[in-house]
Amino acid sequence: MNQLYYIKKEKLEWRETNTPVINGSLQAIVRPFASAKCDLDDVYLFNNLSTKLNIGSVLRIVDKDFHKLFGQNFFKGPFPFGHECVAEVIETGELVKTVKPGDVVTVPFQISCGSCINCNNGVTGSCSNTPPVSTYGFGTHLQYGGAMSDLIKVPFADAMLLKIPNHINPIHLASLSDNIPDAYRNVGPELEKNPDKSILVIGGKVKSIGLYTVLIANAMGASRIDYMDYSSERLELAKRCGADNVLESSSNINEQYDIVVEANSDKQGLFKAIKYVRPNGLISSSGIYLKKMKMPLIEMYSKGVTFKTGLANARTDAEKVLELIKAKKLNPELVTTKVDSWDNAIEAFLTKTTKVIVSRPRLSSSN
Repeated sequence: MNQLYYIKKEKLEWRETNTPVINGSLQAIVRPFASAKCDLDDVYLFNNLSTKLNIGSVLRIVDKDFHKLFGQNFFKGPFPFGHECVAEVIETGELVKTVKPGDVVTVPFQISCGSCINCNNGVTGSCSNTPPVSTYGFGTHLQYGGAMSDLIKVPFADAMLLKIPNHINPIHLASLSDNIPDAYRNVGPELEKNPDKSILVIGGKVKSIGLYTVLIANAMGASRIDYMDYSSERLELAKRCGADNVLESSSNINEQYDIVVEANSDKQGLFKAIKYVRPNGLISSSGIYLKKMKMPLIEMYSKGVTFKTGLANARTDAEKVLELIKAKKLNPELVTTKVDSWDNAIEAFLTKTTKVIVSRPRLSSSN
């Protein structure tokens, strides 16, 4: 079968590889028919990231804990590309109960068993029965390949796959595998308790997650949503997603917010988040910081700031997002900036725009 591989900076390549087969009763084989480029994919697609990380480690610039968690060659090609997709179920193991062949499903990017203590507590991003950071599409745990494949194996079908209802167009739900639930992590739990919250999203390198955060905050009834970014494309998208105000710089901010979401992945953005959060407010960071960071703990202490960061729990929060979509409160299509064909995936994914999705016809037209 064909599978798309990341080779090196700005180079993707289709390769022939072995077709996955079911060899366990809890497994499923699915066929992706829509796949999205994740915000993180852009970081290594357009940078020699693996080389920079290794040089940074030698110079002691990169946090040594990064390699402890992700491995020494986490972004070194070649590896199967893609970890956000919706798919149709082709085959299931004999003990799979929740999905059947023909069903349309979202496939979370993280491998999770559904039965360990972490999975049972909703922490599906840290399954204790799989190696750390077990994902599709990159990393040290690659036996399940990438989303840009003719077929992929799902090791724990009942625990991982989430069925998408027939009446919902699934194409723009490709990022329900990762970026959309990562955005839910930023604001969803707080807005569930009390939607009367003011929110500032500081956009940047974490391109679509900041915008999905605006969408989710709007869907959950936040009292005010402001969005700041240096990208004119994303500022326009933020308006489309329901931001009350869009700002090109922090010079126009004269207040503080209940929740500040840092989707900038930059030290200055992080410090701005601390500046603009209200006393006893929440800062949620979607950035991945490769360098050791010195946090202004005295300032945070004096304001009583709660700081949240970490891996998404994609399977758990995808279910909550899907409920908003089913209720017609949230439309992920508003963030999509390019849709292209599966056959043109290489050119499409090398396009520098916020959210790219490639798709191909399904084998069946109904579930």
